[in-house]
Amino acid sequence: MPSPKTFNAPVFAPAFLKKAASLSTLAIAAALLANCASVPDSQTIAPRTDLAATQSLPSENGPNAGQWPSQDWWKGFNDPQLNALIDEAFANSPDIQTADARLLKAVASSDQIAESLKPSLSFNGSITETQSSLNMGYPAAFRDFLPKGYHPLTRATIGANYDLGLWGKAKAARKGAFAQGKGAEVESIAARQDIAVAVARAYVELDRLYQQRDDLASVKANSDSRLHLMQARAAHNLEPKDSILTNQDDQARLAARLSGAEAAIKLQNNLISALVGAGPDRGLTIQRPNLAPVEFASLPADASLNLLGRRPDVEAARLMVEAQAQNVKYTKAGFYPDVKFNADWGIQTLDFEGLTRHDSIIGDIGPAISLPLFAQGRLRAQYRGAEADYNSAVANYNKALVTALHQVSDAAINTKSTADQIGEAKTRVDSAKQAYDLVNLRVQRNLSSKLDLIDAQVKLTSAELDLSDLTAQAYNNRISLIAALGGGFQSN
Repeated sequence: MPSPKTFNAPVFAPAFLKKAASLSTLAIAAALLANCASVPDSQTIAPRTDLAATQSLPSENGPNAGQWPSQDWWKGFNDPQLNALIDEAFANSPDIQTADARLLKAVASSDQIAESLKPSLSFNGSITETQSSLNMGYPAAFRDFLPKGYHPLTRATIGANYDLGLWGKAKAARKGAFAQGKGAEVESIAARQDIAVAVARAYVELDRLYQQRDDLASVKANSDSRLHLMQARAAHNLEPKDSILTNQDDQARLAARLSGAEAAIKLQNNLISALVGAGPDRGLTIQRPNLAPVEFASLPADASLNLLGRRPDVEAARLMVEAQAQNVKYTKAGFYPDVKFNADWGIQTLDFEGLTRHDSIIGDIGPAISLPLFAQGRLRAQYRGAEADYNSAVANYNKALVTALHQVSDAAINTKSTADQIGEAKTRVDSAKQAYDLVNLRVQRNLSSKLDLIDAQVKLTSAELDLSDLTAQAYNNRISLIAALGGGFQSN
């Protein structure tokens, strides 16, 4: 008997199905990748690099070139009390403490991000009284073998997870966290510079107030002498009464100014106490300043080239730009598939005896892939938000750069102007001193009256008062130039 024929399926059917499946897979993969890679066009701005300053920041060359300030620049005033006040401010100022707290938080955040990118290992364990349903589709023959009632479900596992950090996501997170930490460190340095500048300015103003008080006291003493002489002349009908009244009014105004100068000194001591983080009683112990003679600094030869690396505020702003740039990269990676590697190993049993049996072991290992299929709106919004943060950081950097250049230019202009004015003021003081000496000589020879001598003394004191104000301005100009040049900071 011939063997029966068998029916063979056409060979093209499996090939057709395989080809269709392959095309479908490719189509799905293409759709997924197209969806994942749909990153919006960039709308970021660029930091400024076109701020011309070489002509506005002229500097001396050779031996006449200025020097960059040192980190302890205030010691150049050669006043131990000022040094102690600034050290006290560094230790106790709330502004410094706030900056240090921000630094600690930034370092903690950076460490937290760095640790989150490392492989993680965790242990999980649980014991629960569990009753399973018998109506879960099991065949009737299996019911006698299923556990009935409550049993202690014991589970203990060790899990490992690792994010592969594709598309530069992990790298961007690390770099961004590092930049934020460095930015906070530089901001802490800038806070110390700001408090040192504030204390030094307040101390210079205290010195000016003491000098102003002395000059006013000298003017008032001359006014008192003049009034006594005029009253003596009026007693012999040699001086009209209206002159006496005018001088009495001048004397009263000088007494009020002198009283105001005394109060201003006390208020300035209170201000310095607050700046160093102390109570007002600290101001009672502050002695009169003893500053070194004023000096007129010039710009370093490379001021316009190396200023950016010398300013802590500019460096902090630059680091924030870097941090936000990494945040943009991190957000951009969210448009692409995320791959993680997971592994779990442990034991699970419905009775305590099973904890020691080999067949109670459970485990799983393998990659986990997540695709942002229907999150385009959310991802685009996050990406635009990251770009906005970046643009804000760039704008702050540009502002800090413009401010830095203008501060250096202003400080250089004011330094030169004040130096010229002090030269003229010294000439006035010398002339007034010579005039006073000449009048004094004539008085000794009975060729002039004591009133002429008092008038000459008033003019000399007025010239000296103007010179002391300009000297205080010169000290402030020096502080401004030091601060504008970065206060001794230098980026690594």
